[in-house]
Amino acid sequence: MKIKLLILILLCANLLNAQSYKYAHYCLDSLISKDFKGRGYFEDGDRVAANFIERELIKNGVKTVKNNPYQQKLPININNIESVKLKLNSKDSSFLKLGEEFLVYGSSPSVDLIIENKRPVSVDFNSKKLKDKLNIYANKVVLIDLKTTDISKVSSFIKLLIEKEITPKLFIIQNCGKLQFPIGRNNIKFPIIELRDKVIKKKIDYLELSVKSKWEENYMTQNVWGMVEGKSKKDSFFVFTAHYDHLGKIGEDCYFPGANDNASGVAVLLDMAKYFSQNPSDYSIVFIFTTAEEVGLLGSKYAAENPLIELDKIKFLFNLDMCGTGSGGIALINGKKETKASDLFMSINQDKLYFNEIRIGGESCNSDHCPFVMKGVPALFLFTFGCEYNEYHTVSDNGKGLSFTKHLDFCNILKDFIEEYN
Repeated sequence: MKIKLLILILLCANLLNAQSYKYAHYCLDSLISKDFKGRGYFEDGDRVAANFIERELIKNGVKTVKNNPYQQKLPININNIESVKLKLNSKDSSFLKLGEEFLVYGSSPSVDLIIENKRPVSVDFNSKKLKDKLNIYANKVVLIDLKTTDISKVSSFIKLLIEKEITPKLFIIQNCGKLQFPIGRNNIKFPIIELRDKVIKKKIDYLELSVKSKWEENYMTQNVWGMVEGKSKKDSFFVFTAHYDHLGKIGEDCYFPGANDNASGVAVLLDMAKYFSQNPSDYSIVFIFTTAEEVGLLGSKYAAENPLIELDKIKFLFNLDMCGTGSGGIALINGKKETKASDLFMSINQDKLYFNEIRIGGESCNSDHCPFVMKGVPALFLFTFGCEYNEYHTVSDNGKGLSFTKHLDFCNILKDFIEEYN
């Protein structure tokens, strides 16, 4: 009889674990579907995602924060690429495959260009006189090969051209390998395209480029807030954040699913919200699903400036971004500053053996914890790592192979932290 009871308990435990994985995958699969349009700002992908998150919170019994709406509206400026076509070599060539063979920078303007028999201008990044000769790039086709330089130098050079109001006719970066899409934080005066391979050698025989973009000021997007009230310490809060926005879509056929970045973090948050709604903590647990992280942490900045709870009553904040792996372990960014929290995570892991490794990182303003840290809120940015999945900001971040390797362990270490932190 005792053996049968033990087997029944183990089966129930496994069923609960499977249900947790199942719910996380349901959330992930929903968020990365084409219906969500890359969770960007072209065709209201961000609003589709926010409405989904709100519905899940309601379904799981997670309440609003102090009678506020679930959605906290805020304005942003965004440049959307509505369509783009590129043809190279000859008029009879096929158009290149958007997202696979080329991309356009999200800040590019609308243009229609045909370039024939032109030698592009190269850039000598080692020249000490580079900044003094920027005018030579005005109204020229600039060609950069990433086999001979790195993208950080290219990005700095582009910023310099913009700052000095130098406007090339076209800026081309080739040999990019994996094509990563920079979203349109602003609207610049010249188009920038990325080519996966080395397509152009010494001369452009034929190039046809058409870009249609739209600059929108004060586009209304939204954070989504939810809360599970604590059993005894209702005015003391643990806060979870994860950005739900991603890079959106270009035209009808090219969209960025954003599975690991950051549908994975949103799935973890929704699963944690579901858990705490059924198993309330002594403390109140607040969940903030932020928008516009990819545009410069705008959603989290707005949330920190216009909080629905008092920031000085936050015991700790966890920001989750890219949480679909874990075979290697987890990282705690800002952990070298928040030594008490880092030590507790290390201690829990030593006892429970959740992860092979916990890496402690320094301060970094690279995700949604940062605006809260700047307001004095104790916080960590957590992400999982492992060799099982490596896509980031590409059309291939589609969730294939993203298995939530350590999902239960990740959730459990966070629950244990809340139980033990004082």
